Amino acid sequence: MIKRLNRISRKMKRDFEILVNESPEQAGSAVRRYRNSGNIITAVGGDGAINRVLNDLAGTDTILSFLPVGTGNDFFRTCKETFPDGIHNVDMIRINDRYFINTACFGIDADIANDDHFIHNRFIPRPLRYHFSVLFHFFTYAKGRHLKVLYDGNEIENDFLTIVAANGRYYGGGYKVSPGSLPDDGLMEVYLVDSMPKIRMAATILSMKHAGHLKNPAVHMIRTKELQIISDRPINACIDGEAMQSDHFDLKLIPKGIALEFNSEFICSEETCNVS
Repeated sequence: MIKRLNRISRKMKRDFEILVNESPEQAGSAVRRYRNSGNIITAVGGDGAINRVLNDLAGTDTILSFLPVGTGNDFFRTCKETFPDGIHNVDMIRINDRYFINTACFGIDADIANDDHFIHNRFIPRPLRYHFSVLFHFFTYAKGRHLKVLYDGNEIENDFLTIVAANGRYYGGGYKVSPGSLPDDGLMEVYLVDSMPKIRMAATILSMKHAGHLKNPAVHMIRTKELQIISDRPINACIDGEAMQSDHFDLKLIPKGIALEFNSEFICSEETCNVS
C-alpha cells in the first residue's frame, strides 16, 4: 500500500508525507502534530480509522480525507453516491465526549459490530466477518434492549431490537440502513426498530441490505438534530465501527462540523482502489 500511495501521489502531483502508525495512540499523536489550517490528513483504513482521525481533527480547520482499505468502508459508499470531487463541509455528530461521521447503533447491531471474535478474525475472509457475527448473535439473541428515547420534546420507551442514528447511508459492510441520509443536510436520520420474534428478526436484518426494512411496520424513522438514549444498565454502542459503552448517550448534530476532501481519482485509482 505504501508503494501504491507513493505512485498515485506523485502521479497526481500531491505534496505528501506518509506516516506509519503502530497504534491508535501513535496515530493520534501524528494527527495532532500535523493539524494545521489547509493541511489534508488522510486516514488509510476503514470507518474506524476515519473516526479516530475525525476525533483528533474536530474543532480545527484541518481537512479530513480517507482511503478506504478497511473491513466495512461504509462511509465511502455514501460519499460515492452523494459527493462530486472536491472539498465539502459535512456534518458530524457528537455522542457524549466523542464524535462520529457515519452511523451509531445501539442494540444487537452494536453487539454484532463489536464482537472481535468475528470482526477482526484473520481466519475469516474480510467480506464474511460481519455475516458470521450476524449469524452468531441471531442464534444467541434473547430479547431486545429496554430503552428510553428523547428527542424534540418527545419521549418513547420500548424494547428495541436496535436503534441506528445515521449521518451516512450504510453500515455493517454495505447494509443500506438509511438510504435518504445526506452527510451535509443538518439532520440525522434515526431508525427505531421494535423488538420482535426471531423469525421476523431474520427477515428484517436481511431486508436491510437493500433498504427493504423501510416498509416494515416495526421500523420507525425520525429526523432530528438532538437525541438522548437512556438505559437502566450500560449497553454497547458502535460509532463508525468503534466500540463504546454507557447507560446514557447524548447525541447532537454539528452542522458543517468538518471539511472533507473526496477525490475519486485518488481513492479509486488502479493503485489504491479495493472497494466496490
